[in-house]
Order: sequence, then structure tokens, then C-alpha cells
Amino acid sequence: MTLLDGLETYQTTLGDLGVELDVAATMEAALRPGREASLTERARALLLARAGFLDTPLAYSVDLRRAEVGMRAVAQRVRKEPVNAHLNLTAHARVPDIPGAELDVQATVVSIMHGVLAGERSFLVRTKDVRADVTEDDLTAVDVTKVVATFETKFALWGDGRGRSRNIELAAAAIDGMVLKPGQSFSFNTVVGRRTLEKGYVWAPVIVGDELRPGVGGGICQVASTLYASALFGAMQITERWAHGRPSSYTRMGLDATVAYPSKDLRFVNTLPYSVILHLHFPERGKLRAEILGGEPVATVSYKYGVSRTMPFVRRIVSDPSLAPGTARRKQKGIQGYSVVSMIELDYGTRVDKRTYYSEYRPTPEIFWVSPDYDAAALPELPKGAKGVEEKLTETTPDGDPAG
Repeated sequence: MTLLDGLETYQTTLGDLGVELDVAATMEAALRPGREASLTERARALLLARAGFLDTPLAYSVDLRRAEVGMRAVAQRVRKEPVNAHLNLTAHARVPDIPGAELDVQATVVSIMHGVLAGERSFLVRTKDVRADVTEDDLTAVDVTKVVATFETKFALWGDGRGRSRNIELAAAAIDGMVLKPGQSFSFNTVVGRRTLEKGYVWAPVIVGDELRPGVGGGICQVASTLYASALFGAMQITERWAHGRPSSYTRMGLDATVAYPSKDLRFVNTLPYSVILHLHFPERGKLRAEILGGEPVATVSYKYGVSRTMPFVRRIVSDPSLAPGTARRKQKGIQGYSVVSMIELDYGTRVDKRTYYSEYRPTPEIFWVSPDYDAAALPELPKGAKGVEEKLTETTPDGDPAG
């Protein structure tokens, strides 16, 4: 027998779908006329049976668990994820939700059984709607005139900033207008997805290990950081956040959030008693603003941090045969490492809650590329905060996932 989903065909058997002949029920149906009918009807049934004209419908039993296993490939093929409704705050328009679809195993099996009895051999699978988490009706409950929290960061538009700004715009657009209902969780990597050239992301500096390297999607960590700080000041519950490998120039220590697909994510939960909308936009060139809209703030939130430990950086000297003789070039500025304790105070009016977060920023080495004949003693003195020299014969790729 053949199953059809509109695009592909799947060969299967009734046994694979958990459908089996119910011998006992079939025999019961065959014997029933001889027991329950009148004398005349029983005599007539006996004559028909002897002549081979008595037709007893076959009875079947169904094991829905086996049916689910047997139709697993079909289920994966017909599955369509729902699309949540969201607001296009730039166009001041609601974008309606799109229901998804999934295989209706029971309805499909029933349809197959009816078709088999009718002599059919090909069957269309049946599906049922999957409701979106956020529907268009949910949007009406969000008051976009009320700001729960907001946070801004600045970014450059020239040099390496050209690529970063493009990536920042794309990631912000992917999040803008998203609705979070009470208790709903936000995942940066789920919403933004993998950062690829096919999606329009471009090459820009990313942190790999303790060095800056070119990478696709560089700059999107600024989007994550800006949104993280807004969620923090909005009194939301942060469930996953990673500090950068080094302090960020666009925000205070402890208010940054690095992301790397799929290993490092930014996640938080809307713990507010109302639905909110995440509004990421650019009030002016080179400035990103993350707003959480939907109601009055539930708490007054204050933030402060302290450095519990500083760590010196090293000077890394890398021999580069491509450089002209007697050449030295500083590739990267050294930055001290810091252990940071962040303290967030949430004043709800009737009570005050305090939360503590820890951030570890590794030392960033000062890196010099030098020609093989270069005398390292001719390099400038070690800068403040540096301790020791590390020499490498050739350039290598640092360990770690690239983070924008």
C-alpha cells in the first residue's frame, strides 16, 4: 500500500502501521446471524453460507504506538512549524500568526482502514493544525505605549564597523517585534539562527580564543549584549548568559553577553505578569536601542559591579615569513583580564531582591608579527599590565568557538 503526502510517496503495510486482522471479532460477526436472527433468517443465512454468498466484513484492531513508529518518516515530512504573530513596529502593523501542521496518526489510520475495506491501495495522510505560541489575538493585549526597560549601545560605521553594522542590523531585525507571553522563554540562537553568508551576514572581526579573527556574523554579540541589559533592567529572569573573552568597548563590564551558534546562547524568561514585545531599532545612525514594551515596570532596577581580581597579559611574538626583513607589526593590543562581580538590586516597593552575577574576562595578549630575522629585543618595552613574553614560530588558529 502507498501513503501520499502531496509531494512524496511511502510504501508500507498494514502490519507496519499497527493494523491487524481481529480474528475473534470477525468470527463473532460471522456467527452472529446464526444466533440472534429469527428462524427464517437463520435458515436463509445457512443457505447463503453453503452457496458461498454470505459476506462477513473483516474486523481490524489498531496499535497506535506502532502506527506512530511506522509513519515516523511521513510525520517528519509533513511537519510544519507554526509561525508566531509579531508586530512590525516600523510599519505599525500586526503580522498574523501562521498555524503549523502535524500528522494526525489516528485520523490517517481510520482513513486507511476504510479505504482498505473499499479496495483502495493509495491513501492521503491526514494532518491537524498546530497552534502558534503567539497568535494575533495575543498582540492586542500588549500596550506598546508603555516601556518596561530600555538600553542603548553605540557602534562604528567605518573600517571594520561597516561589516559589524550590517550584521547588527540583520540580527536586530530578526528579533524586533517578537512577543513574549508571561512565562515564555527567549533564546537568541533560536530566534536569530545560524549566522551565514546566505542569510546576508558578512565578514567582520570575531573573538576566537584570545584573538580577533575575521568571521561571518561579527558584531551580533552587541545585539545580544544590548538586549541582555534591557532584560536585566526589565527585571526578567536570565537563564543563560556568557561573558565575552574580553571587556566590550560598548558597555560596562557585566552587562555584555556573548553568543556563538550553537554552543553559547542568551536566554531569559518573561517573569512579568503581562505579555511584552521586544523592540530593537536604531534611533540614530550608529546607535542600537533595545526596548521591552508592554506595561509598567514592576521594579526599580539598579546595577553596579566590582573587580575582584586583575590578571596580567603576555606579549605574544609570532614569526611571519611573509613580512619584509627587519619588520615588526603590532596586530593586537593587550588587555588585562578581570574577574567581575555584578550586583543587581530590584526594588519592588514592598520588598528588595538582590542578584549576583559573575563574569570572567580572560587576559588578551599583545600580539606582534615579526619577520624571521627580527630581533625581539628591539620591540617596545612591555606596556603596563603585561607580564612575560610568549614566542610562536608560526601563526596558528586559536581554540574556541567564534563569538561576535
